[in-house]
This record gives sequence, structure tokens and C-alpha cells, in this order.
Amino acid sequence: MRRSTTLAVLLGTAVALVTGVTGLALAQVTGSDPRTPGTVFGIAAAARSTSFATPATAEPETARSMVSASAQTVILVTVPELSTDPNEESSAEQATQAPPPIPETTETTALDPTPEAVPTPEPAPAPAPAPADVPLAPPYTAVLGWTGVGQVAYLTFDDGPGPYTGQILDILAAAGVKATFCQLGTKVTENPAMAARVVAEGHTLCNHSWDHHSPFDALSRADLDQQLGQTQNAIASATGITARYFRAPEGRFGDPGGSVLQAAQRARTVPLGWAVDSADWRKPGAAAITANVLGAVTPGAVILMHDGGGTDRQQTVAALPGIISGLQAAGYFLAPLPTDPGG
Repeated sequence: MRRSTTLAVLLGTAVALVTGVTGLALAQVTGSDPRTPGTVFGIAAAARSTSFATPATAEPETARSMVSASAQTVILVTVPELSTDPNEESSAEQATQAPPPIPETTETTALDPTPEAVPTPEPAPAPAPAPADVPLAPPYTAVLGWTGVGQVAYLTFDDGPGPYTGQILDILAAAGVKATFCQLGTKVTENPAMAARVVAEGHTLCNHSWDHHSPFDALSRADLDQQLGQTQNAIASATGITARYFRAPEGRFGDPGGSVLQAAQRARTVPLGWAVDSADWRKPGAAAITANVLGAVTPGAVILMHDGGGTDRQQTVAALPGIISGLQAAGYFLAPLPTDPGG
């Protein structure tokens, strides 16, 4: 408001001066009394006296002198456009004031969000080291070839159950003789009923590996365990019993105290070999097979024969009755291996 008032005063002063100068000039031309009411100068004087509140006692000469002096001066006044709206005046006054200080702001740059860390896949755990081999203990320290006390012999049959197993069981049953059957896991799986018959008729079962792998003693520890373990499971599934003997294919038990014997010990299967090889797998004829057995037998001997593993075991079937009668004639008692050898 103060600034608006000052502008109004300046405007009034400018109007008065201009009017006075104009009136004076007219008065001089017309010879009129500048103080005569109704003249231009008189109106200007009246306006001047009103605008500036000049005391009534001021002398006309003084006033004339002031006007005359003012006439010699050119006054340029630039007056801004005034508004009669009080709100606009207030806005104008506010506009002339110094703008409020702009608060300082700390400019920050938005950082890209940290990308989500891609989890590093955990490395595959290293395979657990195989447990150290336990020193062999009896009855796993040696391969069994002879056993028992007195005049006893043990007939054993490998690689079944097969097509000739039933015939061999019939011959044994007719003679009242018990034997031991070393069976393959694959064959037990193919013919579980025959495996069950072997057990039902009082014979002993022996683990002969899963598939007769050769060379058997070259297998890794894991493979050896699998060969024995799968066969144990197959026999148990077919017969309900746990075999306690193991005969390595081709008799390949490897070094004494080696991996095959270690596997047998882990499976709790007694290593079973032979003392007499009938050589029936060569198919030399029934008479030769019989002679091979009777000529090599000694007390406690384990005798190797086959009921499977070949396309033709007819020679074995033909030789078996003569082998039984010949051994009995020599005073041998034919027995199965004990189902629980201990250990």
C-alpha cells in the first residue's frame, strides 16, 4: 500500500505541475489573473492547493515563482498501471517484495536398485568316501574247499535254476541226498518257483553273483557289492531265506584279503570254492564226469557240478546217479552245506 500511495502522490504532482504550466502560459497570453476562479490556472491552483495542502497564507508571487521555475523543467514520470482492486494492489505489493528464499535441497541421484543377486548353485556334494575295508576275519579269510569231519562229501550245482534243475532235484530226492545250489540272481528272478522248490526240499542255497560277470575280480567295490546285494535280495524274495555262502563266477576270488573277499565279508556270505571239479562244463561225457569225481574225492571235499549255465546239461544229469552210488559205496556221506556256517 505504501508504494501505491507514493505513486499516487507523484501522479498528482505531475498533473498539478503540467496544469500550472499550461495555465500560466494561457494567462500570460490572455492577460488573465491566474488566481481568477474558473480559469485553467485557477483550477490548477485549486487542485494544487488541495493536493499538496499548501497553506492559505502562501503569496501568489511565490506560487507564480514556483510555477515559473517549474515551467523550465521537463518532468518525465513513468506511472505504472494502477488498479482499483484492493486484492490486485495487495498482489502487486507482494510481487514487489523479495521472493522468499528457496530452501536448499540436497540433490540426490536415485541409485539403481541393487540387482538381486543370482544365487550361485551349490556345488554337488562330493561323494562320500567308501568306508575303509575291515580286516578279514574267519570264516571270510579263506575260500572254502573242504569242510566237515569224517567221511563226508558235498555235491554243489552252479548257474541255475535252469531247465535241468528239476531233473537233478528228482534224482537227489530219489537217492535221499541233499546238496547245495549256487544260483544266479538273474535266474532266480526268472524262475523263483524253482528256487523255492530247492529250499522246500531241504537243500542249501548259495549266492553265485547276479549275472556271472567275468572277470569277476576286476569289478569295482561298488559293482561287487551290487552283484552280491541284488542276488541276496532276489533269493530272499523268492525263498524267504538269506543265503550264507558266495561262490565267485569261475572261482575268481582274487588276491587273499582282496576286494572280492572283502565284498563277501560285507555281505556275510562265506567264500565257497571246491576241492573236486567234475569238469561237466566241458561236456566230456557222463562216464568221464563220473570218473573225475570218484577219482579225486577226499573226506570233506566240496564237489563242483552244474545244473545251469549251458544249453545242455544232459551229461550231468546222466552222470549224477553213478556219482552218488560210487561215493556211497566208498563210504561217503553226502550232505548239504550247513545253512548257517556262523560268522
